[in-house]
Amino acid sequence: MEIRRVEVSEITLIEPLWQKLNSLHLNDSVHFKDHFENFTFQERCRGLIYRVSEKIRIDVLFKGSEPAGYCISVVNGKAGEIESLFIEEELRGRGHGEELVNLALTWLNKAGCEKIEISVAGGHESVFGFYKKFGFHPRMTVLRQVIETRNCRNY
Repeated sequence: MEIRRVEVSEITLIEPLWQKLNSLHLNDSVHFKDHFENFTFQERCRGLIYRVSEKIRIDVLFKGSEPAGYCISVVNGKAGEIESLFIEEELRGRGHGEELVNLALTWLNKAGCEKIEISVAGGHESVFGFYKKFGFHPRMTVLRQVIETRNCRNY
């Protein structure tokens, strides 16, 4: 197992893993399944690519030559965020997620972030215990109205 930092131009390496994370969120979601059913990797990338590459860090866990996990972190002014984290199910519980989060936190702290956040999809609260190990705690819950029409996206 090896973790390598990759460039934004190589983000498609993690697409199959991101698809698995999106499916996990779809399965866990109670009210926003429509969002996860229709959310594409290309849309997700567009949301990240507008940021300059120096403010994005993508670390990929490789099992041999195959990506088996990743962590995407971003800096926006004095705020940092762990945008996305995923580890293949059979590799969870072996410290790889902790290693990826520690790399992200080190980078975010060196960038001078005064606050660091992680957003967790509704229905996926089971990960709170994992993030608590790093000092993260729920600060607030954001409620969103479910809009049934396909013309309005539930982001």
